[in-house]
Amino acid sequence: MNPDSEPWNIALVDNDALVRSYLETYLGGLPEFNICWSMQSGRDAVEAYHHSIACTNCVPDLIVTDLSMHGMSGFELCATIRFENDHTPILGCSSYMIEPYERDAVNNGMQGLLLKNELAQLADGMRTLLSGQPLLKSNGMPYETPQQAHERLLMQGKPAIMSMSPNEQAVMELCSEGLSTRTIAEETGDSESTVKTYISRAMRKLRAKSRAEAVASWSRKTKL
Repeated sequence: MNPDSEPWNIALVDNDALVRSYLETYLGGLPEFNICWSMQSGRDAVEAYHHSIACTNCVPDLIVTDLSMHGMSGFELCATIRFENDHTPILGCSSYMIEPYERDAVNNGMQGLLLKNELAQLADGMRTLLSGQPLLKSNGMPYETPQQAHERLLMQGKPAIMSMSPNEQAVMELCSEGLSTRTIAEETGDSESTVKTYISRAMRKLRAKSRAEAVASWSRKTKL
């Protein structure tokens, strides 16, 4: 329970509907947690987060997110929110080994990584973060606090996806599917020249020297 003896508001993000429902049922059934909102994609989660703080309704005390999601990975979701937010802990969870993802978790401002299928351990980790205590990495060192991560990301500048327009993101997604410039133009209704402009801008923001490098970078950030 929070200091006001009310349940903590928890936001869940997972693109697997069955897993999301399972987490909602288990975590929402614990007296100290209230599932304030639940989303299936990173982009939906960013919108829900912005809506919650604008309306001051069901603002999450903790965000729990899957890592691998189509369109925006959990890491990019975290970096986008952490760039704006210096106080809400963000906890990554995965069905697989977590050690290989620790570097990405730290770089993008997460406060921990836990296995989603170890529900009791996941709940304990959530309680730890909500009590203001840090989770530990595999080397025994603590993860950054939300404020520490926020300040570091501010110094580094906006996350790549956050700086890209919706059109640039849509075109990069189509590029990652292997579509040609002409086919993308037909899909979007834009001219080939406009599509090339979007790709060029996206390359610059992704710091890529070629279209192939930009697609590889985009795929790493959005699809793991």
